[in-house]
Amino acid sequence: MTYESFKQQLVDNLKPFFSSDTQISIQPFPHNNRLILDGLTILEPGINISPTIYLNHYFEEYCNGSDFSAIQQQILQYYHQHCPLDSIDTTFFTCLDYVSPRIVYKLIHFEKNRELLNEIPYFPYLDLAIVFYCLVPETPYENASILIYNHHLTYWNITKDTLLNLARINTPLLLPESCGSLAELIRPALDFFSKQEQALTQEILEEETIPMYVLTNSQQYFGAACILYPKVLYHISQNLRDNLYILPSSIHEIILIPASLSENPKELAQIVHDVNLTEVAPDEILSDSVYYYQQESDLVTLAQS
Repeated sequence: MTYESFKQQLVDNLKPFFSSDTQISIQPFPHNNRLILDGLTILEPGINISPTIYLNHYFEEYCNGSDFSAIQQQILQYYHQHCPLDSIDTTFFTCLDYVSPRIVYKLIHFEKNRELLNEIPYFPYLDLAIVFYCLVPETPYENASILIYNHHLTYWNITKDTLLNLARINTPLLLPESCGSLAELIRPALDFFSKQEQALTQEILEEETIPMYVLTNSQQYFGAACILYPKVLYHISQNLRDNLYILPSSIHEIILIPASLSENPKELAQIVHDVNLTEVAPDEILSDSVYYYQQESDLVTLAQS
């Protein structure tokens, strides 16, 4: 069946599993980097939130031979595992005093999100943009957040400079940085590999001549913004006694490489591009660029090839 038929049949088949006044709908949801995904929401009576179940990859499963009824069961199971028991109070977002301690920032690519940037407050940063969101408290969903739009500033009667000042204070406090070597992060996961994969991975780690460090935040969510935290890169650079190349692994984390031990920035940029093309979800790509941190100036710049 076509994708449109797939979506309609899914809605029709799900209705008998819920009461008649349950709202089941599919709507397009914009994501980072101009990506649009179709999301299924199920709003049961008396509940004002629902997990959004994105359907695009389920249709891919169907096209690859998966049974429709099995996919439908997967979706039902996901919903019941994540459905809320109660509504949440959304009125907190109307009160600046309540919102202001939860305003934080993240980094997205400037050009790939140019249309979105017309609607939201932002500050340019290299080839990226600093944008803002509010962490939503007391929800059943991990990392629940609300993107802040220009009309929110009008409602709160604040400027984007005030927004930036709040986020500069809140983000390192609510989402503190975490930095460790890539090898240290991989080794605990080796137990889940086959013996052959463990041996191969261990060999690669031991032969790695250029140490790599992963910088993210405590939630591993929008952690690339840690490069904005005051003195974080400075202290890492001091500990390594070197300037740093910064590779944007995704919007959630970055990789740091001691500059004196690394390859030509042009080659590093090619690696970032290839990884983004093959390994990173399209809506999680930050940039194909490589950045350079100089300890003496405490500045991040685009790396010169």
